[in-house]
Amino acid sequence: MVCQFDGHPLQPRRGGLLRVLIIVRISTEHQDARSLDDQVALCKQYVTSRYSGAVEFQIIAGRGSGEHLDRKELLQAEEVVEGRTVDLVITEDLGRICRRMYATAFCEACEDSDTRLIAINDSIDTARPDWRTGALFAAFKHESGNKDTANRIRRTLRNRFLQGDVVQTIQYGYVKKPGSSRDGDVSKLPDAERIYDQIFTRLENGASYSEVADWMNAEHVPTGEWNRLQKWDGRMVARLVNNPILKGERRRNQRMSKRHNKTGRRKSVLAPPSERLSRVVPHLMFIPPERYDRLIAKLARQNGHYARGRLANQPDPRAAVSKKLTNWPGQHIRCGICGRLMYWGGHGQTEAMMCAGVREYQCWNVTTFHGPRAAKAIISAVLNAIEALPDFDTAFRQQVEVAARECSSGRDEACRRLRAEVRQVDQEIQNVTNGIAQIGFSEQLGIKLREREVRRAELHVQLCEFESRPVLMPELPPISVVRVKAHEHLDQANFADPNFRRLMMELVPRLEVFPCKLIDGRDVVQRAKVTLTLAPLLGTSALDGNGVVLHEMMVDLFDPPQREAYRTRIVAQREAGRTEREIAQQYGLTITAVQRGMALHRLMQAHGRTDAYEYQTHPLDNQRANARPRHARYQFSPLPGYPANLLFRETR
Repeated sequence: MVCQFDGHPLQPRRGGLLRVLIIVRISTEHQDARSLDDQVALCKQYVTSRYSGAVEFQIIAGRGSGEHLDRKELLQAEEVVEGRTVDLVITEDLGRICRRMYATAFCEACEDSDTRLIAINDSIDTARPDWRTGALFAAFKHESGNKDTANRIRRTLRNRFLQGDVVQTIQYGYVKKPGSSRDGDVSKLPDAERIYDQIFTRLENGASYSEVADWMNAEHVPTGEWNRLQKWDGRMVARLVNNPILKGERRRNQRMSKRHNKTGRRKSVLAPPSERLSRVVPHLMFIPPERYDRLIAKLARQNGHYARGRLANQPDPRAAVSKKLTNWPGQHIRCGICGRLMYWGGHGQTEAMMCAGVREYQCWNVTTFHGPRAAKAIISAVLNAIEALPDFDTAFRQQVEVAARECSSGRDEACRRLRAEVRQVDQEIQNVTNGIAQIGFSEQLGIKLREREVRRAELHVQLCEFESRPVLMPELPPISVVRVKAHEHLDQANFADPNFRRLMMELVPRLEVFPCKLIDGRDVVQRAKVTLTLAPLLGTSALDGNGVVLHEMMVDLFDPPQREAYRTRIVAQREAGRTEREIAQQYGLTITAVQRGMALHRLMQAHGRTDAYEYQTHPLDNQRANARPRHARYQFSPLPGYPANLLFRETR
């Protein structure tokens, strides 16, 4: 049924069912999540008061800055609009979708898809011919409001800093009165005088930050109230020493945030001199300014060539690149021994990857591997596994249906819980009403009645949201379609693309490396354990969060030595009766290489093995570069659940 309102009816695209997409958002984790429910209730009330027919609501709720244009909720909303699956997009105001001129672009995308958009508080309705003017003014209003608020905060903080305020956190050696934010209420700890003098003396005598950290840990120097780590390391000592508060000078605004307009996210950059503030606080001085400046200048000369982009005429290879972004498989692949991430830059090689636990002296898996070659090997193995897939059989389809039912079971449980709470609230309302009827109206009973009625309305909104979610069983595409999709995404892999990273983390939810070595060798190499799922390629959201596991496979991240690379061919030729010299001539090998291949085969037979590699369960004394476990700072400390109970069982 079409309901007329202000000359612009709400009209379904087809049939009598009006399909509505509600977009709601709050900015930060600190905001009350109930605001999302309030926005949903407002939008639903707006629609139901203007359309009396059947309505199907779809809700996209997000939490994050409206300036961020790479939010998954915004991308999801764009996909829904482009797919023409809804008749109406409604939101409280345009800023809930996104900010700046991109909000107008979203409205235009809705218009191109014949999808109506309504922003209630901004009085924007794309069914009206003047909607562009309203959208432009709304985008300008939200942008200017943000800027004005930021300028007021900046002005206030600058003035308060110059007046001795805005003391937020303090480092070791200082203490401030509880609840105070003034530097006049900060004082020095007497015991810290000796510690700081020793720190500077050791650095002046040529000690490294890490050596100073070891000494501070031996002296049981606390790391400070606002430090989450309980032991000192080199980076913490560097931050401690380079804070000019030690010479009695507070600094602020040394860095500032700058928005990257393409994504809307902000990055930290050096602030111009006009923005930087300083304030002399002589009562907080530990080190005389002359001594402090002399040591800092010495350390800058001494350590400058280790840092990127600090030397003259030397470009920064990571300039304008967020520190939170790294090429895949960075921030994905983990050490199978301690469970920590593998970092780029192992043993001074930018393309080598090494366990983060090794850097922290908490893991013995010191072997590195070439990251780009490993990534290509993993992608090749994934493609080969998908190419080898047979058509989906009945058992696999049943597995998918089970996963889909698990997805919908949460919806059913939530509906049961909400209905039970609605019944309880209705009973409470009835009790309060009976009380008013018996003893008359009172202010306390009236407050209780209003609270219960508001709670009942909230529960009904949540219940409508859950009940409106369709329960659909996924339809599996032919395996040929899955193969085509896999090649489209993986053949031209761009390891620096965040979208490719997201795909790989869904396609390979678990990626771990384990050290191993040939049974007749000593060099340790890494193998990857790859857990592959098909959910991202099946084209259905019914499996989101459940991922049907296809299988697990091991991928070598190394090139095998000659005796192993040719072993199976050498054995086959020997069993066919050919001589070692003939085999060597056929494959371009030396006779010694053929003999070593056969020797490795005989050793495997003697141990009853089909795999020439054995997994390393402990550090080897003769392993190259394996000095970490012998260091005084070393203490093996795996994450919970590691070492995985493994893989340490031998492959026979």
